[in-house]
Amino acid sequence: MKKLIAIALVTGFAAPAFAGGADEPAPEPEVMAPAPAPASVDWTGFYGGATLGFGRARWDTPTGSNNTTGGGAALHGGYNADMGNWIAGGEVSIAPGFDQNVGTREINWGAAARLRAGPKFGDQGRYWGFGTLGLTHVSHDAVGGGNSQSDNGWVAGVGVSHLMENNMILTGEILHGRSNGAAGVDGTGVAFGASFRF
Repeated sequence: MKKLIAIALVTGFAAPAFAGGADEPAPEPEVMAPAPAPASVDWTGFYGGATLGFGRARWDTPTGSNNTTGGGAALHGGYNADMGNWIAGGEVSIAPGFDQNVGTREINWGAAARLRAGPKFGDQGRYWGFGTLGLTHVSHDAVGGGNSQSDNGWVAGVGVSHLMENNMILTGEILHGRSNGAAGVDGTGVAFGASFRF
C-alpha cells in the first residue's frame, strides 16, 4: 500500500512536468487589443474673457464715401453646448468706443449678440471651426458732444477656437458687419480673444 501511495505521489507531481513536452502543440500567440482612442473633450459650459481687434470701416457721404482704420477691445461672455462632433453656442460682447471718430460721429460704446456653430476637430476635438451671425448696437455722439444717436446692425464671420488643457480658450475670427444708420457704415476686421471656461 505504501508503495502504491508513493507511486501515486510521484506520478502526480511528475504529470505537470510532462504537460509541455514535445508532443504538446505550441500555444497561440496572444493578440493585444488596440489601445482605445483618447476621449474627445467636452466644450459644454460658460466662459468669459477679452478680445482685441483691428479693422477698417467705410461709410457713405453726400459726395462719396470715406474710410478709416483702427483697433479696439471688448469684454465677452457666452455658453457653448457640445453635441458630439458639433458645437453650438451664443456670445455677447460690449466694447467702449474710446471716443473714436467715424466721419462726424464719435463712438461711445458698442455691443453685439451672436450665435456660433460648427464642427470640432483635431487631437481630442480641441479645435472648433465655426460660423457666426448676430446683431450689433452702437451708441455715438456728434464730434465735440451732443446729438446722441444709436444704430443697430448685423455682423457675420468665421473663426477657429482652441480649448487648452487648462480650460483657456484662444480664438481668432474674421468679421464683417454693417450698421443701419443714415451713413450706412460697413466694417471688416480681425479679432483675437482669450477666454476662461468655467
